[in-house]
Amino acid sequence: MKIRNKIFAGSLLLLIAMAGVSCKKYLDINSNPLSASKVEAKLLFGYAVTAWDVSKNSGDNYIALGFLGQTLSSGGDFSENWGSSNLYNISTNIIGNGWKVYYSTAGFNLKQAIKAAESAKPVNNNGAAQCKIVLAQILFEATTLFGDVPYSEAYDIDKFPYPKYDAQKDVLESLIKLLDEANAQIDVASPEKIGDYDVFYNGQMAQWKKLANSIKFKILLTMVDKDPSKAAAIGALAQAPASMIAAPADNFRVLYTENTNNENPKYRLFLGTNPFTYASKIVTDWMVPKNDPRLPKFFDIPAGAPGYIGVPANVDADPQTSLISKYLFRKTAPSLIISFQEMSFLQAEVYARGIGVAKNLVTAQTLFKQGLQASMEFYQADPAAISAYMASGGALVNLVTAADPVKEIHMEQWIDLMDRPIDAFWQWRRSGPDGSEVPLLTVPFGATAGPLFRRLPLSDDEIRSNPNIPNPQPKYTDKVWFDL
Repeated sequence: MKIRNKIFAGSLLLLIAMAGVSCKKYLDINSNPLSASKVEAKLLFGYAVTAWDVSKNSGDNYIALGFLGQTLSSGGDFSENWGSSNLYNISTNIIGNGWKVYYSTAGFNLKQAIKAAESAKPVNNNGAAQCKIVLAQILFEATTLFGDVPYSEAYDIDKFPYPKYDAQKDVLESLIKLLDEANAQIDVASPEKIGDYDVFYNGQMAQWKKLANSIKFKILLTMVDKDPSKAAAIGALAQAPASMIAAPADNFRVLYTENTNNENPKYRLFLGTNPFTYASKIVTDWMVPKNDPRLPKFFDIPAGAPGYIGVPANVDADPQTSLISKYLFRKTAPSLIISFQEMSFLQAEVYARGIGVAKNLVTAQTLFKQGLQASMEFYQADPAAISAYMASGGALVNLVTAADPVKEIHMEQWIDLMDRPIDAFWQWRRSGPDGSEVPLLTVPFGATAGPLFRRLPLSDDEIRSNPNIPNPQPKYTDKVWFDL
């Protein structure tokens, strides 16, 4: 995958070097993240979450996984930023920079923050819980992307300089335990917590309990098709929706502003200029026939074009192809990590499939409509257009009478995650067995013939430095454990 625009490439490197300048006060610690200097938990936490959020919204992550997962299109040789290339020739920068965040700048600092919080006087149990919950989410991302990863021996470089790789199932089980531990550790009445450095909830610990349950729910749904014993736990959470993210105000997100160095990192990828990044034909083929109210928020129509037009992965765009909207790359765009609409769709899926609950398409429809409306409102779609879409006779699908209600849910899950490529890639792989995923994808134009991209391989740095890497080394076509 290549970058044609040298100015853009330079700005991308600058973005990586700046890491978390968007939240400057959070970055005054640990210039060497593998050196365990004694630092307050809140500073370590602030540094870790800022580095993580910048990474999620960077060219290495947002753009690369958007192209690989086909929620975004490069526009091929028509694009002034990308150019046609073999998308499956995956850059070592894409792999290595993300791995460093999971195991160094973010993950390692969170582990140090947990130690600092639990050894503080008085003990900061809430702060430790906040760090554990974010660490669980970070490592959930890591294992969904890389499969087997270090967990039991990770972050203890003195004792385990070459950490072993744990099986993905074991990692996911461990993350559930970590979340349960964090939830039990929270005391909503205690003043000891990470407050002003908490860019997500400003120290509101009741929100953190909801977040822990929401991440747990996602992990359980990731596992259940390979491990049906998880159905009971899924059903218990689905029947207690108020214990999870249950309203837009509960969203797990980072807010950004118009202020210099506090803009959304995606804005700094293109600095308000034409992104030369295009609508995926898969997305427009689904949204345009429904006149989806989110269309003008997702895409910009070039002058003279007749409407919203997408392009297949890595195929050359043309002057009429719709661009990814500047709205999504605006300075104040929140960085959404887990949302109310996502949780609504997941719960709709649970009731549509009957996972740990009695199958109930009426309940599924209520949750499906709730999720779709929340998604449209999050992206600030026109209220009148939303009302028309949701009204009787509008484009809203009725799951009770739909030929394949679960497919309808999965497709809207994927569409909602278009601007969150890591999560869209996770959702696609868990949506069905190989060849039955939603949506059905094909190998991008110009990519290596053979199976679809299903995971990230290991970085060159990890291969060189850790003798305990899996043997044989995983390939990008290899399925991770949960991927049927």
